[in-house]
Amino acid sequence: MKKITAISVVSLLLLASCGGKGKDAASMDYGLEEANEVISYYNTSIDITKKMVDMGEISKIIDYMQKNGKTLVAPVVIRTPVSATDTTALLNPGDCFPSSAADSLKMYYRRFFDVSKRLYANYDAYRAYIKAEDYKDDNYAKGNEICKEEKELAEQIPGLRSQIYALLTPYADKAEEATLMDNPLKDHILAGKVLIFEIEKTLELYSPEAKKEDLQAAYDAVNAKKEAASKLEKKADFQSEMSNYDNLLKYVDKFQGELRKQLRDGKFTEDGYNDLVSEYNDVISRYNSFIN
Repeated sequence: MKKITAISVVSLLLLASCGGKGKDAASMDYGLEEANEVISYYNTSIDITKKMVDMGEISKIIDYMQKNGKTLVAPVVIRTPVSATDTTALLNPGDCFPSSAADSLKMYYRRFFDVSKRLYANYDAYRAYIKAEDYKDDNYAKGNEICKEEKELAEQIPGLRSQIYALLTPYADKAEEATLMDNPLKDHILAGKVLIFEIEKTLELYSPEAKKEDLQAAYDAVNAKKEAASKLEKKADFQSEMSNYDNLLKYVDKFQGELRKQLRDGKFTEDGYNDLVSEYNDVISRYNSFIN
């Protein structure tokens, strides 16, 4: 079953033995073992793409560069360790996907890993440049070049994440259908997953430069999915699960409440983003409690 974050990642090198069929997600015919491998690949993708680049950190780095390093303290960067086994697995999706999809995943991940590496390498180079006071020789020319490239690289990360998720999600959905085929809570589980996906799309849009109408549209999309999720039939034989499901919807409400407040104020800040992420993490926790 798909969890969205905080995944316990397992080795995925067995993907090479997977026997998926078809030319697109709709035509894939997954057995249970194959479906679980696709879902594991999806979960690892979510986990690694979030761990490798912290856009909050990158935003602070760019702000530091734009100020020519003239701040009391340079941003402290703490990178989350990423398993080489997992990154290797993502670059080798195997034949649980059609060859065209597998080739695209390899291409996207090569680019994502390269951009991620360069983002942090640029910061190291910039700090060395400031420490050596080389800006006195070129009047910040090299520093400005590094800053320009850093901004260009940072702009690529959300797009690459979106491309990976857009390509991978239909296959993961198809695989999850196979694992949930006889599950009486199938509709509720899928509804919860869709809600989380819409919330994540909202967070991807969020930035100080975000347009209010874009975030309003994202809010409306979350609300539409929540309304649909709330209308699903309650399963009388699953009272505990239904209680957890209702709790999930309540925490989606809390996320919406925080976003409504910010839309009302028309201000989108780093603190505002952190508040939304906190609410999002609570939603994730309730979803995982529900599916367990």
